[in-house]
Amino acid sequence: MNPPNPRSSERPTMRDVASSADVSLATVSNFVNGRFEQMSDGTRQRVEAVMRRLSYHPDATAQGLRSARTRTLGFLVLDEHKAFLADPLTALLMAGVGDVARARNFGILVQASQPGAGQSDLLIPFQQRRIDGAFVLLTGEPQARRDYIQRFQELGEQFVVFDEVIEPGGPLSVRAAEREGGRQLTEHLIERGHTRIAFIGARVPWAVVEQRFLGYHDALEGARIRPSKRLELFEATGYEPAGAAGMVKRLLALRSPPTAIICGSDLLALAAMRLIRDAHLRVPDDLAVAGFDDFDVSALVEPPLTTVRVPGYEMGMAAATMLIDQLEGHGLAERHVVFDVELRTRAST
Repeated sequence: MNPPNPRSSERPTMRDVASSADVSLATVSNFVNGRFEQMSDGTRQRVEAVMRRLSYHPDATAQGLRSARTRTLGFLVLDEHKAFLADPLTALLMAGVGDVARARNFGILVQASQPGAGQSDLLIPFQQRRIDGAFVLLTGEPQARRDYIQRFQELGEQFVVFDEVIEPGGPLSVRAAEREGGRQLTEHLIERGHTRIAFIGARVPWAVVEQRFLGYHDALEGARIRPSKRLELFEATGYEPAGAAGMVKRLLALRSPPTAIICGSDLLALAAMRLIRDAHLRVPDDLAVAGFDDFDVSALVEPPLTTVRVPGYEMGMAAATMLIDQLEGHGLAERHVVFDVELRTRAST
């Protein structure tokens, strides 16, 4: 069949796509609306190729009027830092969300607010009907985060919460077993003979660091090691490596300094190792260092960093699949998905 040749002044139509791909108009409509389960992979690929060749783009406004859907998902972030999207773990979550959204014909709108700025900023995309559902990533005091989640629930909209421990019956959630990771990492250090183990992190509360810190305490309690407030510092202004400087200097200046430091993220841990070397100490001979997240660079530094792998990209994919399935009326196997973490022991400990 010869493909249609719309005049340059005319936009190709859905009928043009159907004719050129040798499929029904209903099949093209199913593709445009993300109902891929109603066609074979071959048909889906053929329709997609024709749409690309004809430069056919669905009229989003008309679609919205017909279906009350925008085919846009919100990524709503509460974070006080200007470069919040540069956080590597946030970037991995967004990458996983974005890949699934792209495959299922959804766009992504990013909306950010800062703690204390009021809840209305993050609610605007829903209130203005600009999104069909959202992914919610929050920092700040635990009660403030709970208040945000309650407001989203009161709106009656579909959303998935990242990182928070959500009670059964609560909103959809995706997180990693961060507390278990904190316990495993601390137990590893205890098994290596350490009893004065420090924990450092960011000043602004973040659910993943809170859970990692709880796991650290679980391991100390299990080994009957009394925790010391002097070894627990939360002073970094963010995830940036420079945030470790003051804390590491304070720990090294103690009369009884730690023999190991657990950092709330790999980036803090890499900075800590540099500061320790600058103090003419050796990692791990004089001071062991460990982190969380297992970013690509963590295995490439010298010495390679012991860390806990958190599958951020996979978590983003799972959250996007859950949300889109919910929006499209498909059943969900689970409402609260918890990913396993993996202890990666390397030469820094």
